[in-house]
Amino acid sequence: MVVTHRESTDESSGSAVTAGNSAYRWAHPGTLHLYVQSSSSLAGWSPHHLALVDEAVQAWMHCEGVRIEVVSWPVNADVRLYWTDRLPPTNPGITMLYRRASGRLTRADMFISVLPAPWNTGTPDRVLYATIAHELGHALGLPHDPSAGALMHPSPLVTEVTKLDMDRLHTLLQGP
Repeated sequence: MVVTHRESTDESSGSAVTAGNSAYRWAHPGTLHLYVQSSSSLAGWSPHHLALVDEAVQAWMHCEGVRIEVVSWPVNADVRLYWTDRLPPTNPGITMLYRRASGRLTRADMFISVLPAPWNTGTPDRVLYATIAHELGHALGLPHDPSAGALMHPSPLVTEVTKLDMDRLHTLLQGP
């Protein structure tokens, strides 16, 4: 799908927005480079968090045209995922999108709570996975979806990337 990292002043002059309200496309085609904070001293974090990220990446890459490569350093990344304990349980993930004046994305920063939200939509493991996959969907450019059956719903009732989510991403990628 999208973007390779570009060293330029475009990012510093771009504006940041919280993901969710609008769809965005990346500034350049190609592979999206993802940095994942590889460890954390926060209570509740374990290496299993990394396996959940891998699972979410694999799920989104089932969408035609999506290519994501994990990189070792944040400076080499288009999308950066960091673990936190500073988000409220009702909002266990947030993605900040950085864009050019044209509206095209240049970077996304994801912040994921190390503890799963206290939702009754699945096991804690599945709820944490859903949060990671949902925020990754925003980093790919997807907004919130009004369909309650979509992972990209503002309060998802599902704990997997659905066909509806994939269809919405495919449509976004095919746009102008």
